Amino acid sequence: MSFEEGLNYFFIKADSDSVVRLKSTVNPFYDFKPTEIEELPFLFAFPALVPRFLYSLEWNRTSFSSKSVDFKAYLSFEDGKIFSKNERFPEKSFEISDNVQFPILQNPYLPVGSIPFQICRQESELTTIGVVKTGSFVLFRQRRNKLISTRYLSLKDIINPELSESEVEKKIESLYFNAKQKSYLFRLVKILFAGTPAEEQTIVSNLFSHEPEFAVFLRDQIFQIEILPLIHGPFLNRILTSMDERVIRFSYPKLSTPVKKIIEKNISKNKLKSILSSPIKKPEVGESLEEIIEKEIFKNFSRKIYYENGIFSIYQESIENSKTDPNQKMEVTFQSLLETSKFNFQIFGTRSIRLYSVTEKTILFQVLEWVEIVRMDTLISKRERNEQFFLKIPPGRILEILFFPEFRVLCGAGITSAKKTFEFCLLGFDY
Repeated sequence: MSFEEGLNYFFIKADSDSVVRLKSTVNPFYDFKPTEIEELPFLFAFPALVPRFLYSLEWNRTSFSSKSVDFKAYLSFEDGKIFSKNERFPEKSFEISDNVQFPILQNPYLPVGSIPFQICRQESELTTIGVVKTGSFVLFRQRRNKLISTRYLSLKDIINPELSESEVEKKIESLYFNAKQKSYLFRLVKILFAGTPAEEQTIVSNLFSHEPEFAVFLRDQIFQIEILPLIHGPFLNRILTSMDERVIRFSYPKLSTPVKKIIEKNISKNKLKSILSSPIKKPEVGESLEEIIEKEIFKNFSRKIYYENGIFSIYQESIENSKTDPNQKMEVTFQSLLETSKFNFQIFGTRSIRLYSVTEKTILFQVLEWVEIVRMDTLISKRERNEQFFLKIPPGRILEILFFPEFRVLCGAGITSAKKTFEFCLLGFDY
């Protein structure tokens, strides 16, 4: 299934041949500013992770409200024993040590193994107490191209699929775009008719990386109302029937001829007559016909895409058997915090990532299999958060994110290359 409901995230396992469509609303459960949260597209053509504590959404006629972050009870390790202050260990809880399961029959529990302890309290869940690396240790740093997300409009999503390339070009000629903007649209038509959806995404991604002027057009200018005559289907009719006729009347005289014609095609003659004879009402900021149409075009047809921009650091334990030039790697020494046994790393689903270490400034996670996308959200307080995401990470690589000593909880999720899913939470105290 291309859409999966998780504990704290929704998993969108989309690709260029399997697009996922859903409706979402920024609706943070906590006191985060909605204006600082990205609005999600209606169309997804890449794997994506949607935090349930930031959004409400609707998929396949099912609605999901935003909710609080969920995790298992915190486990303490003191005086050589593991215990929970708030609840008993569930039945069939066990410790894993050297791949052997040892039942947990009491609270506190005297562990068999050593730090990092592995405790399982339910099916497909594992809590690790402590970290893999403590004290001083060396890793090899590698610089990788950083991928940035943005949105663009694919002609594939808006034009009538029965039109030929020349027919689409003829429609573009009549649009009220300037010559340079039309040249970009003609290039998009060539891209659309020349290859597969996957090839289109690769080409567009490269355009964002290497042609900044074209990127500005794809990201911003293409969503203006003048693109409306290219959009096929009942999209416009839904907007016009729900709007105040007086507001439409205010904007109508200022519209270009192609836009007026497409509006007239989408409503009855009686409806048009009613609009033109209605009194004029000046709309509030952001509520004019042009602004609403442009917002709806962006909301309904924009796709998220990733492109290379900048670099970030990724680490390995060794440079042996690595395809990367050894001269491009640098030894970096880390020093873990003294009290790492206080950290609980809870993972649900496939065990594709683990807590490697925690230093004074960073948290290190090691990826254990090929991962398409992993996202991490640090809830510093009920009003402040920090988010990070990484794409296409090979097994064995170690990711670095900022450590906020005062954080409440860090939660995250990922999708592997095999489309398996996982979620995790990091706790530093009994929250």
